[in-house]
Amino acid sequence: MKIESITLAVLVAFSAPAWSAFQEREYNTWYMKNAVLYDMTQTSEGFPVMVSVSQPGRKSANLLVSYITEGRCGENNLPLNVNGKVLPAKYYCVQVGQNRIEHFSVVDADSVNGMVTHLKSDFTLLLQNDIKIWAANIKTPKYGLAPRF
Repeated sequence: MKIESITLAVLVAFSAPAWSAFQEREYNTWYMKNAVLYDMTQTSEGFPVMVSVSQPGRKSANLLVSYITEGRCGENNLPLNVNGKVLPAKYYCVQVGQNRIEHFSVVDADSVNGMVTHLKSDFTLLLQNDIKIWAANIKTPKYGLAPRF
């Protein structure tokens, strides 16, 4: 009985850091597939955020940011704030129980490509004064879609 308890305690002790390391790799890792650049991060409250840039570096580049926040969808169209500057974006909100999923779509290629260039210069972007988008491996993104959550 003592050996089983010790073995269980050792497995729990080793698996906790391994699990946290695995979870950290899921966030802030850039992926690329079919000319779309993806990243997953989180808000300061720990809610997931998905950022995808279609056709970065081209005149047709566009951006979609989706994230979950607490509260109800209002009738206000919220602006997209990037590093303290408001970007022209379409806003969509979907109510899911007590939370809402907010989507921002940016079709201004110059703004989107400017954000990608900023990230490729190893700088962080701050969205909505709350969400940090890390440069991480944006210069050499992994192939495929972001991992499942």
